[in-house]
Amino acid sequence: MQVGSIVRSVHIAVPQGARGIVMRILGDMAMVTWYDGEPGASKQLNTEPFFLEDLIDTGEQVRPVGSLIH
Repeated sequence: MQVGSIVRSVHIAVPQGARGIVMRILGDMAMVTWYDGEPGASKQLNTEPFFLEDLIDTGEQVRPVGSLIH
């Protein structure tokens, strides 16, 4: 898991079907911006810290704004 990873969770604080984007990783926690469905195609819900162990990496990623393509 890294910045830009698309994640989901079965944590009680996350609505069923929501998916999030990892915005920052700090130690064993990540700041995740959650969306009602697909990130970018659905309503943004909130941004919250979560333990990495509570997140399920989908294997998909989005490119963070400002990243360089080599």
